[in-house]
Amino acid sequence: MLRTRLFGPGWLVIALAVSVTIAACKKDESSSSASGDKSSRAVVGDDFSLLPADAEVVMGINAGQILQSGVWKQLAEPAFKKGSAGRRLAEMKEKCDLDPLAMIKTLTFGLKDGGAGQPEGVIVVHGVDKTKGLACIEKMKEPGAEVTRDGDVVMVKDHGSTAAVTFVSDDTAVVVLGAKANPAGVKSVVAGNSGLKAVPTFADQYKKVNTGDSWWFVITGKQLDAAAAIGAKPKAVAGSLNMTDGLTADIKIVVDSAPTATQLADGLKQKSALVGAMVDKIDITSEAEQVKIAIAMSSQKLQALVTQLGSSLGGFLR
Repeated sequence: MLRTRLFGPGWLVIALAVSVTIAACKKDESSSSASGDKSSRAVVGDDFSLLPADAEVVMGINAGQILQSGVWKQLAEPAFKKGSAGRRLAEMKEKCDLDPLAMIKTLTFGLKDGGAGQPEGVIVVHGVDKTKGLACIEKMKEPGAEVTRDGDVVMVKDHGSTAAVTFVSDDTAVVVLGAKANPAGVKSVVAGNSGLKAVPTFADQYKKVNTGDSWWFVITGKQLDAAAAIGAKPKAVAGSLNMTDGLTADIKIVVDSAPTATQLADGLKQKSALVGAMVDKIDITSEAEQVKIAIAMSSQKLQALVTQLGSSLGGFLR
């Protein structure tokens, strides 16, 4: 279900599963975009105008790039296809002649925990074919799900989760989760006045992130409470991960002071010795109130890790 996947560990599957969901069942019975409404089309080029200003988890995923990478094709895809999301995809191809993995280009998330493990926020998906998606809705609707339509907005209720979907162009879907998952809420989102870019915590971290990588993220707020287990409670965590034939990651952790950053970096360096043999590079440094972590893994290291983890990777990708 959406509520368990969106804040779980499998970020790639989050993206792909949401894509599957959007393009086919739980939500996508979306609508004909804003029927030529120029104000709706104007926001297509700026996903941030659609994301909520109070989002605690903001991320962008270049799904097209990921799915062309050696890491995906050689290591992740086989396990993915064996999981429930993979089976869902196969069912979708059979029933609807629809392949979301071939359609989805990018996804942008702006989410927060709405309580009871159910996220609230907005997901923008580029590459979804509106016509095919709409035709597939009824065929893929899960038992017990309730799908209703109000003009250009489709609402889905399933196992206590609520989502609403609309299209702002022929290939761009906007998914609203939580309290605003209703026609009025969707209208306010599509108006494109969220103000996320003006939020200092987000803006300061976003400009330091390599948004050209396969996946980038900025995390703030109470989503970081559990991260205090690393030795200090972060004020923000931002970074990116790039998938090619290997894997690279650059992560920045912002804490309350330079001494805390130094202490945290030293502690993480000691712990990194436990995984040093599993990666080709792991550099941990501190600068002012920030800890920087750079990791690189070759395809050989990744293959060895997958072999070591065995079937657990399949569970991660479900």
